[in-house]
Amino acid sequence: MKKLFLLIMLMAATALFADVEVDFDYKEMSGFASNQFALWVENENSNVVKTLFATDFTAAKRGYKKREQSLNNWVAAAKPDKMTDSEIDAVSGATPKSGTQHFTWDLTDRQGQKVPDGKYFIKLEATFFAGSNAVYTGTIDLSKATTGPLDVVLERSEPDNSKNANMIQNVKMSVK
Repeated sequence: MKKLFLLIMLMAATALFADVEVDFDYKEMSGFASNQFALWVENENSNVVKTLFATDFTAAKRGYKKREQSLNNWVAAAKPDKMTDSEIDAVSGATPKSGTQHFTWDLTDRQGQKVPDGKYFIKLEATFFAGSNAVYTGTIDLSKATTGPLDVVLERSEPDNSKNANMIQNVKMSVK
């Protein structure tokens, strides 16, 4: 009976951390070096646990070699030069059409294994125009029971540059 109770408690605790959902509005922009974004998860040691998505130009086509300002935070963190073509292919995709974008992190690493307790940082980077980038970061601590919205912090590389700044809006991250 005691084992059954512990099993039920463990399942209930695990259910509290089913997924982290990321939603945002994306609007296609015109202009040089725009329309690039990447979404990834880092642990407390700033190691990339998993990339959920990176636009095809920057990732699969290795566009960061041509335009080093394209998703430079993701490139520095994820080190795509050290990733195989199949690893890149698994996370990259065509730049989507304008509209609401939805991504889910199932609390696994790139090998599909559940991540251990600890703090994780969900990062969404957008290259608005040439060297103008923004990184939206939400933090989750898996050692604490949490559900609901995560606070999202925005850091801009060029806060005064408004060119294409509305490419990514209404960023929401939540634990479901």
